[in-house]
Amino acid sequence: MVSIPFPSHGRAGSATGSVPVHSGSSGWRATRAGRAAGATIFFVGQVLLLGALYLIYRTGRQLAVGREPEALANARDVWSLERLLDLPNESAVQQLALHSTELLELANRFYIGVHFPASITFLLWVMIRHRDYWPRVRTVILASTGAALMIHILYPLAPPRFLPQELPHVTLIDTGAVFGPSPYTAGDTVANQYAAMPSLHVGWSILVAWGVVTILRSRARWLVIAHPVITTVVVVITANHYWLDGMIGGGLVATAVQLTRPEVHARMRLWTITAGQWVWGRAGEATVPLGGSHPGARGGAGAGVALDAGVGIGADAGVGKTTGADPRPGPDHRKGTDHPVGVPSSVALAAVLPAARGRPPVADLPVQRPLPRGGAEPEDRPPSAARADVAGAEPAGGESG
Repeated sequence: MVSIPFPSHGRAGSATGSVPVHSGSSGWRATRAGRAAGATIFFVGQVLLLGALYLIYRTGRQLAVGREPEALANARDVWSLERLLDLPNESAVQQLALHSTELLELANRFYIGVHFPASITFLLWVMIRHRDYWPRVRTVILASTGAALMIHILYPLAPPRFLPQELPHVTLIDTGAVFGPSPYTAGDTVANQYAAMPSLHVGWSILVAWGVVTILRSRARWLVIAHPVITTVVVVITANHYWLDGMIGGGLVATAVQLTRPEVHARMRLWTITAGQWVWGRAGEATVPLGGSHPGARGGAGAGVALDAGVGIGADAGVGKTTGADPRPGPDHRKGTDHPVGVPSSVALAAVLPAARGRPPVADLPVQRPLPRGGAEPEDRPPSAARADVAGAEPAGGESG
């Protein structure tokens, strides 16, 4: 241990006023242990959060169970809408892939074995190696997955492989059942096969591509765009999703990405402040007392701001009533009576609200200075003299002049 002497200035302590300071090795260990504990708590908390999200998602999907007729009817509608939009026919695309059974088997394995491992690896990579980006990535996945769950509940949809039951002219087949491996085993009571809309396979693959392109700076990062492209082709040729499923899944992620941009957050805060000023402005014009004797004024920036309705706001919660006094100078001006000055409410709020948050005002309030009894105001009149006239301070002897 080492000691650093310093004056005690009358405080209780040793005679020399020295404070013990631990040596570097023990302090380094304490700091290192504290950082490790904090990182562990953070990591475990985030994993539990994502685990809870997954459980809620899997549980919510089960709400579509028992609505198979509705899901098949929705499948017919989606198929008709895609033909109306002139989107590529999923059946024709699958027929091209049927020329290679090895390709379809590989697509089935990709559908089963890439979606979750790739997504989990990406999330762990961001959480551990790029924690600065983690809050936004976490918000995007929470928002997009929550919105997808709501669509699953409100709009059950049978996947394309079930369409031949309703539309015999559609030649789609279940490639997992025919060529294997299948993601759905016999007696599976957990997976809900009637929640095709939207496709989170496509949505999360776009999330992974966006995150890698945003975080990394090398040119090789653009290769990750192949991931959502391959995923979209796989979910279509395996007859697990429609084109519209992928479009909506990707649209949810893209919307969440846009809403979490810093500039969008700043714009939303500005809209909130503007809306608040508009609401306050509906109460009427604000009246700001410039004297120090008004009950609502306590001096300094952010003192009481009295509205025409008689309510005051301020950084120190000063509340004052308007006196209704004429702001023009009158016979009682020299007797110390305060004269409220009317200003637009938007200007008053622009000056007071920042002070209420502990910041200096961003705008100066316009001051109406009363004229002296003699007539016109001198050109070189100092501001302090104007404030003295407005405050109406009475001389010490009780007589003016």
